[in-house]
Amino acid sequence: MHILHITNSYGGTAVYKNLYMALDDLGIRQTIYVPLNSRNRDRVGKQMIDFKTKESIIIYSTVLKWYHRFLYRLKIKLLYKDVQKKVRLDEISFVHASTQCLDGAIAYELKQHYKIPFLIAVRNTDLNTYYRFFRYHIGYFEKILHAAEHIVFISPKYLEIYRKKYITSQWGNEFATKANVIPNGIGPYFLENRNYSNRAIHNPIRIIFVSAFLKAKGIIETINAIELLNRKGYHICLNAVGRGLPGRNKERDFIRQLEELERKYPWLTLEDYKSPEAICKQMRQSDIFVMPSKPETFGLVYVEALSQNLPIVYTKGEGFDGFFPEGEVGYSAISGNVASIAEVIMKVIHNYPIIVNNITRLSLEKDFSWPLIATKYMKLYKMLQR
Repeated sequence: MHILHITNSYGGTAVYKNLYMALDDLGIRQTIYVPLNSRNRDRVGKQMIDFKTKESIIIYSTVLKWYHRFLYRLKIKLLYKDVQKKVRLDEISFVHASTQCLDGAIAYELKQHYKIPFLIAVRNTDLNTYYRFFRYHIGYFEKILHAAEHIVFISPKYLEIYRKKYITSQWGNEFATKANVIPNGIGPYFLENRNYSNRAIHNPIRIIFVSAFLKAKGIIETINAIELLNRKGYHICLNAVGRGLPGRNKERDFIRQLEELERKYPWLTLEDYKSPEAICKQMRQSDIFVMPSKPETFGLVYVEALSQNLPIVYTKGEGFDGFFPEGEVGYSAISGNVASIAEVIMKVIHNYPIIVNNITRLSLEKDFSWPLIATKYMKLYKMLQR
């Protein structure tokens, strides 16, 4: 079996590297084609893999120019020609496209000419960028969907959103047979160092936020919600970790705004990005994890927090919403709504012992370990490999 991965986001997050390493452990030969745009060419050579399986390789492509971001069909045509030059397609058994509208488009063109079956994953960039700003290409996006042998959603919420918005009744049954929900996994360190202690809440209450310092992550709204609660008589401090997170765009003016708030509020601490080991330790010392980000395909950090027995506040209607019943591991807040975020933080505080006990009983390894996730993908590959 020889899998061609088409992954335009490789190097920006460890998600893909973790999956490919887990597939490598299963003995699957992989060619990873990474089409980089003009803004992320610094990712070349990042997150290299010491493959155990012979002849597995990562191929970087830098043929895209800045203007291709506006010329969708020209971009697909260029990348299709490029992958033909760089990959021995006669050796490929199956194509795994990491997104629908970009990576999936290349896979679709390959199937038309080489009859190679393919799988697509539907992610945030598909729903909130391509379907939103390239609506005149929706007919082509639908062709990709119909031609794919499997359609993977990272969360049940994204499957629900997609089905309601874009799946017509005429082919609902076909879609149901193709659709799969396979979440991302978390790093082995968090699973190997799970915290099962029956924790009690501190005074003052310790809230932790872990993410790149970006507007979309909801950090300003979280700060404002905590200030609101503190004015009501609660005693809460916030530790935000993630300044300078590698591989993420830096919003420098926004970070300066956060640093001004840190000087204003004595209960607010901003910290630089830390190693998984250090983040794990800080989570153990905290009481609640809060990140009301939007958009959010999945949010691995929510599961990392659960591994340390932390109740969580996540975003209503985004990727993590729907994995667990409301109130079981925490509560969902409306993104951008300070009152909503404050309200659900209060709910977590008032139901703290019950939620902590629920989290202790979770079998996170069953759903969020990379070896088991890789096995699920391998089963899909084997069903329809050429």
